[in-house]
Amino acid sequence: MLPPSDKPVWEPLEELAGKQVEDFMWMFEVELEDGCVLHAYKHWWTRGYIHLALDGRAFVFQWAGEFGGDGPAWYQEVDPIQQLDLVLPHGRRLAEYREFLERARQDSNLRPPPPEGGALSS
Repeated sequence: MLPPSDKPVWEPLEELAGKQVEDFMWMFEVELEDGCVLHAYKHWWTRGYIHLALDGRAFVFQWAGEFGGDGPAWYQEVDPIQQLDLVLPHGRRLAEYREFLERARQDSNLRPPPPEGGALSS
């Protein structure tokens, strides 16, 4: 088992989320017991996580006890599209999110969105 990397890997999320990758932060990677490496991404607005393997499979972190409590924990494979949908803002949160983005884009401190077809930096 190799030590976890601290270098962001964006390809799995780019493949799944397209331009919406801009709304995520790469958090960490973790290697499962079977050697599968997962990359954890957090949506900066909803704070929801999606964990993706390099081959595009998605996982959620599960625990048997209460959050922060004792008990076994594991990663469970889930449908990538459904998990992405759970993480993205919806309904009222989507409206608030769009309103916030519009205001933020007028703020000179926010990096403007990349031009169409622009490459993402890691």
